[in-house]
Amino acid sequence: MQDIEYNDDDVQDLYAWDSDDEEESHVVRDSQSASEEPVVRESGSDNGSEDADEAERRAERQRALSLAMLVADEVEQNGNDDLPRDANGWFDKLEEDAIDNRTAKGRQNAKPTEAPDSDNEEDDGDLPTDLVKARVSSAPSSSKPAKATVSKEKREAIGKYLAVDCEMVGAGFKGSRSMLARVSIVNYYGHVIMDTFVKPQEQVTDYRTWVSGIRKSDLTNGERFKDVQQQVADLFKDRVVIGHALQNDLRALMLTHPPLMVRDTAKYKAFRKLNNGSAPSLRKLAASVLNINIQEGEHSSVTDAKTTMLLYRKAKDEWEKELHPKRYKVQVKKARTKERFERLRQEIKDQQTR
Repeated sequence: MQDIEYNDDDVQDLYAWDSDDEEESHVVRDSQSASEEPVVRESGSDNGSEDADEAERRAERQRALSLAMLVADEVEQNGNDDLPRDANGWFDKLEEDAIDNRTAKGRQNAKPTEAPDSDNEEDDGDLPTDLVKARVSSAPSSSKPAKATVSKEKREAIGKYLAVDCEMVGAGFKGSRSMLARVSIVNYYGHVIMDTFVKPQEQVTDYRTWVSGIRKSDLTNGERFKDVQQQVADLFKDRVVIGHALQNDLRALMLTHPPLMVRDTAKYKAFRKLNNGSAPSLRKLAASVLNINIQEGEHSSVTDAKTTMLLYRKAKDEWEKELHPKRYKVQVKKARTKERFERLRQEIKDQQTR
């Protein structure tokens, strides 16, 4: 039998499949000229078939990895595609996230279970990752804590946080003066607590239907302003009120509310940064923060109130950190001092005019 001589390239090829870059080296050698290819050797053993099977498995894994990378890139580029498209979907998503967080905390606080015997443990070896995950997910999970859901009573209760939005109509010359026409209030979970039309106190000169969505027929059976005002005041008492440009709504309701119990999304610094430091519109905030479109035609005070509550819930943790109790006291002290000085100035003016 004739002896076969091997050169350095041939020896390198014999160990190519043992390296991490086996596929790369294989492709490079296939692209080389025929004169540089290694000599094909015949062998009576099964080593050739085993190498072929191993190469096929490695190639399959490489293709799976490439596919996973493509999917990851697609998700990263279109990350907002899986976000809810309306306010109700966002409330469901936030509730699911809260449930998952509570479940994760429960698992961390739970006592660790004893590790199974290594003799009875199955070795995953070189199984693909997806098969390993499938095996874990198919295992019985009787010890897994059940997800807690918010009860209907709690979801529909008034709660501590209320978001409000009002729609106005025009009164006076060419409708230049705003007048309350509709009040909508939702709770922390987006449940509508109040949605009431208000009878006009004066003659309406402009219903502003194109933006307010209010029509003459809506106000015909509306409630009296004083009754609505009292209902809203009772709801607001001792609760945190959330709104967008809330001073306009309170002015239309002819109500005041303690500044420390107010959360205005038009004044929150993190939201104002999205609009170069000035107050952003609710529509812009909904698009940039929540990825939903609102106010594309006639406005709905219910939708706007829900959107405002969602914006607060998204920023709640950071927002409340900025409102430290010590800062409350400082703000109150400054306000009282300013009020006292204003009163003294007024007394001095009165004395000088006498």
